[in-house]
Order: sequence, then C-alpha cells, then structure tokens
Amino acid sequence: MELRHLHYFIAIAKAGSITKAAENLHIAQPPLSRQLKNLEDELGISLFERNKKKKVKLTLQGEFFLKKAEHIINTVNDTVAEVKEFNEIVNYNLAVGTTIYSAQTMFKQMEIFKQNHENLRFNIWEADSLSLCKLLKDRKIDIAYINDEISDPDILSKKVINEYCFCVLPTNIENHIELTEISIEELAKLPLILLTSNTFSGLYKQIIETFNEKKLDANIICECHDSSMLVQLLSRGAGGTVLPASAITEDIHKSYTVLPIKDNYWTSQTQIAWRKEGYTSKMASAFIEENIKL
Repeated sequence: MELRHLHYFIAIAKAGSITKAAENLHIAQPPLSRQLKNLEDELGISLFERNKKKKVKLTLQGEFFLKKAEHIINTVNDTVAEVKEFNEIVNYNLAVGTTIYSAQTMFKQMEIFKQNHENLRFNIWEADSLSLCKLLKDRKIDIAYINDEISDPDILSKKVINEYCFCVLPTNIENHIELTEISIEELAKLPLILLTSNTFSGLYKQIIETFNEKKLDANIICECHDSSMLVQLLSRGAGGTVLPASAITEDIHKSYTVLPIKDNYWTSQTQIAWRKEGYTSKMASAFIEENIKL
C-alpha cells in the first residue's frame, strides 16, 4: 500500500463518486477504479457500496478506514511541514482565517506582530466561524479569528475581545430616527442588510433570535453571504446594518451614522482558535502566544 492509494481513497470518499473523484484528481476514471479495487483486495474488504447511478457510499469498514487514512495523511503532512520549517523554508508564512466581524482585530494584531517579523507573509481567508474551524482541522490555515463558541475537542481557543454592537445607517435613512441611540423596536422598522452564512451562526443568529423573542417582524431587505456586497449595499443607501465596535472603521464613522443600540442586546466575542494536536509552526505558535495575552 502506498500513500497515493490513501489519497485516492480519501478523494473518492469525499466526492461520493469515482467519476467525480477522477475529475478532481485530474486522472482517468478506469485507472482510479483499478487502484481502488487493488486497495480493497489488499485489505480484504469492501470500502464502498456501489449503486447503478455510479455513486458510492462508505461501508462501516470504509468509514473506519477513512478516519485512519486521514490521520496518516495528516501525520505525513505535519512531518513534511516540520522538516521544511527546520530548513527555514516555511518560517515566514502564516495562514490566518477570520470572520468579517473579527477582521479589524486581526489586522491590528498582525501589524503589531509584523513589527518584529519583517519578512512575515500572511495568507488570509474569510469565512464564518464553523467553516474556519474546518479549515483549521484540514490544515488549510494555522490560526482562526472566530466569533462563536465552538465545542470541538480538536480545537483550542482563547478570548481576545468582547464588544458591543452598533447600528450603522446611510445618511438617507438617518433623519427618520433619533440620532443619539436606537431601540430594537426602531431598528426592526428600518430596512436592514445582514451578513449571514450557511451555518446560521454568529451575530446574525443573535439578531434573528432576539427579533423572534421580542416578536418583532424585522424589515430585513437583504441577507448577504459576502462582506464586500454588504459594503456595496450600504454605500448605495439600500439599508442599515449591525456591526461590532471594532469592525466600524474611521471611514465608516465619516460616511455613515453610527448609533449605539439601546440596552446593548448584541455582543461580539472574538477568539483566536488553533488546532489542539498536530504540528503547529514556530511562527504560528509565536503569534498565538503573543496575542492571547492582549
């Protein structure tokens, strides 16, 4: 058995189809089928159940083998990364994930850290908290800035900041309300643009649950899955939104009306998260150690 057999098996398991896996791997389907057959013959078991629609489903033995195969591949990848770092090949690369609400906190900490690591190069990903934790476990990123409490035995996290949220309104809307603060009842009447995700989590979940608890029929005109689209809609005066304090930049303060929300219904907690086990690069370890103290 070779590592490529494990890679092929994992690819098929993830794709749910030998044909789709072959496309993802950029190889022909017949050779991939033969490699799978050889692997099953060597193990003496069937790893997949086949059906007439050319779909495959893991058997119980296949599910067990998948966990072991992924562990082996991750161990090999960690070993390769550690060897490369020992030779100073990847010393100055750091892959960081962030939610849109944690981005400003991340930028500030990156700027401070980079002062003592001038050659450091960042690779930044943006997603929701649950997706970032998956990227962590898949070794796509080293560190994640998340906003949700994550119950995952493979992930460690430490709170960095806990802050209140504010209402951000374009100038064409602000004259309809008081300019000192806004109640949740007044907020529900305004056209709102909210950033959301496929996982119903984070600040979006807090806002929706609060409106439901208060039996308020909020005027949500748009739910965005992309932060840049949210900014575009705000700039066009389509509606207002709700943002944590750290996400409200100086430009936002200059261009929009920023109002505190009466009774502070919503808070945003930013945490730094990282893998509990497996290899963590020296640069990632230094970043975590420095910033969880802030």
